[in-house]
Amino acid sequence: MNKEKVFKKYKEKAKDILSDNERFSRLMDTTSNKLQGIVNNNDKLKELVDKLSVFLRMVKAQFTGQYRELPWRTLLLVAGGMLYFVTPLDLIPDFLPALGFTDDLAIIFWIYNSIQEDIERFQSWENTLELEVEDES
Repeated sequence: MNKEKVFKKYKEKAKDILSDNERFSRLMDTTSNKLQGIVNNNDKLKELVDKLSVFLRMVKAQFTGQYRELPWRTLLLVAGGMLYFVTPLDLIPDFLPALGFTDDLAIIFWIYNSIQEDIERFQSWENTLELEVEDES
């Protein structure tokens, strides 16, 4: 599967969504709600939930102004990935038992690996915040 080819239309839709805070906020809420509905006893699905949770924290911090280091390309990939994830009728429909999240996993892992440096910088920033909070206690 050529992930870039499959993912292209989602990146285009993501451009529009990123320019509208209300639509992007709804996408974040929809992604979060869908994540909560996934069973966590499957290791691969747990990895998907973990990676999407990082995406949500990153874009939330960016959009609230707490974190301003994400490049446009990263925001576009993350928004496109969230859009792909919440779309039930993507390459492999999510309602198909055992197969439904296979394509979602592939796309999310591909995006995660593509933006690994940005994720590491964000997580480092996040850890710094946690240390500051602990120091204040």
